[in-house]
Amino acid sequence: MATKLIVVLDMPEFPEAKKMVDMVCGLDVLFKVGATLYPADGKRTIEYIKEKGRGVFLDLKFFDIPHQIKGACEAVSKLGVDMFTIHLMGGREMVRGALDGIAGLSKPPLILGVTVLTSMNDDILKNELHIDKTSAEMVETLAESGYSEGLRGFVCSPHEIAMMKRKFPGAKLVTPGIRPDTGGTDDRRESLRDDQKRVMTPRMAAELGADYIVVGRPISEADDPAKMVERILNDIGG
Repeated sequence: MATKLIVVLDMPEFPEAKKMVDMVCGLDVLFKVGATLYPADGKRTIEYIKEKGRGVFLDLKFFDIPHQIKGACEAVSKLGVDMFTIHLMGGREMVRGALDGIAGLSKPPLILGVTVLTSMNDDILKNELHIDKTSAEMVETLAESGYSEGLRGFVCSPHEIAMMKRKFPGAKLVTPGIRPDTGGTDDRRESLRDDQKRVMTPRMAAELGADYIVVGRPISEADDPAKMVERILNDIGG
């Protein structure tokens, strides 16, 4: 499968999200609805994206007791999303609850296990969370727990793609932390890096085998978002 592009809709209201969807939905993309947009206008946005014939990645990182997770997964499946996230720090029983929530569906969405956020690094794990593992080791540990319970999709930084492909055959990888090489000044490059700490260009992530790459601000803050999407699709062979 060729690498697919997921465009982030991180606006706070539907009219802004609709504008972005209208600008780029003619291109081969999916759309991410996350924690900023969903509480305000998430369901409306999802319905609009589906009307446009595009896929939806719902990224709310569910993290709760297994019973609540099961109910949440049942609920979002009814929205018609294609993929959604749970956080693997919730443990194996929570993963089983999530899988129970989509059991029996004729076309279930893909559940993606979130491992370590791309805004985190080894220093944060060690000094703030007191976790005695590197970020790569923690990604592998969490992914192993999800994979052994039956998950076949994960979110990981581009720096873990090769390891994830090797360790978890058949799993789909969704990769945030993607920053196009602007070819501009160091200041411009740093502004696109923003709060992501483990980043990579679209082409590099695609070459490593990412199934989906997730790009937000480099598209939404571009002078011409559609042109930026076209450029990224060209970089990944889309």
